[in-house]
Amino acid sequence: MSEKVTIRRAAIIGATGPTGIHLARELAGRGTAVRVVSRSAANLERAFAGFGLERTAADAVDAEAVRRAIDGCDVVFDCVGLPAEHMELHPVTARAITEAAAATGSRCLQVSSFWSYLPASGTTINEGSRREGGNLYIRMRRQAEDIFTAAGGAVLQLPDFFGPEVRASSFQRLLEEAVRGEGVSWIGSPDIDRDYAYVPDAMRVAAELARHPDAGGQRWVLAGSGALSARRAVEIVDGHLAKKLKLRAAPPWLLKIIGLFSAELRGFLPMVPHYAKPIAYDEGRLAALLGPVAHTPYETAIPATLDWIASRG
Repeated sequence: MSEKVTIRRAAIIGATGPTGIHLARELAGRGTAVRVVSRSAANLERAFAGFGLERTAADAVDAEAVRRAIDGCDVVFDCVGLPAEHMELHPVTARAITEAAAATGSRCLQVSSFWSYLPASGTTINEGSRREGGNLYIRMRRQAEDIFTAAGGAVLQLPDFFGPEVRASSFQRLLEEAVRGEGVSWIGSPDIDRDYAYVPDAMRVAAELARHPDAGGQRWVLAGSGALSARRAVEIVDGHLAKKLKLRAAPPWLLKIIGLFSAELRGFLPMVPHYAKPIAYDEGRLAALLGPVAHTPYETAIPATLDWIASRG
């Protein structure tokens, strides 16, 4: 394990998304002064009402606005999540954030996904896995990560995630359908194992990784809570909700038809083939830096997420 430093003040860009919200809570719980940054002041107010955090409105594509927003912070986190129609802006925001960090002398860390390794060259992803090819979404994520590492920033790469505050992910969608009392649909075979990250776990790791200056300029793969099939997930859901849900496999061709009527699903369609395959993550390199990484078991994390979804009505 490497030498750690204390984070006195941190800025989170894209703070109103699920990773930003959980990261802000994690950092504040550690005694770090937190400045949450988003383009919308109203969204900041809604996301952090009741929290004693400094709120700053700034557009992440504007390097000068970001510079002013992060001034005085020793670490800046990039938690920007963009909708499908604006995916090409990921390199733009990455460049703005790294330029602002360089101007203010801040270290920086980007919270990213596993997408840059797609199309996957194997069933297990680690930092040495191939990163080439793929559609526009994949290439934009990859370019953004490369901008960060070239600037000396660290990149934490997450599996598909779920948990409180998450609004869009394939696994979260299954849980939302379950709470609504519907049968649940799944991409591909319900017996394929994939690894999913519980967002509070992932942001605890992000906060810890930022304490290691020698993590900069590198990518770090985080695993989730282990292999899980949709069938096993539904068993956990059934046990918590005391109901028997019907599990429907949705083949890619059916999703394409449904996408004709759903803008949200239509935007996700280019990624569908990658979500119908088994995938796992090797976090050995990350664990060598930080020590053993704790993951909340699905038997605990799934019920907590279901309760949060239900609490929203």
